[in-house]
Amino acid sequence: MVMLLTMVLAGAGLVVDGGRAMTARRHASNTAEAAARAAVSTATPVSGFDADLARDAAVDFAVRAGVPEHDVHVVVGSDFVTVSVTERRTTVFLVLGGLTTMTVRASGTARVTYSD
Repeated sequence: MVMLLTMVLAGAGLVVDGGRAMTARRHASNTAEAAARAAVSTATPVSGFDADLARDAAVDFAVRAGVPEHDVHVVVGSDFVTVSVTERRTTVFLVLGGLTTMTVRASGTARVTYSD
């Protein structure tokens, strides 16, 4: 009976905490990609591409999406922005195995393009 209970708890841990990890990964990925797009959308053909304005726009977007500012890393190049987001989630069942927090990371890149 003890062995069966252990297997059931392990399976529940994989299902519940695995689902939470997948949700966190998807949120981190969506937020990073959207923040990168928000950053490059600050560029115009007239004013050009301002790196500081782009960085501020990316961080602002990620913070409004629920990511703490210290978990957002922005790299601004001459015509691109890469945003990396770190998500942390508490575990539900895996805490029984000593794992209290899971961390996932995702990044997104957008390029500045002008159309005629």
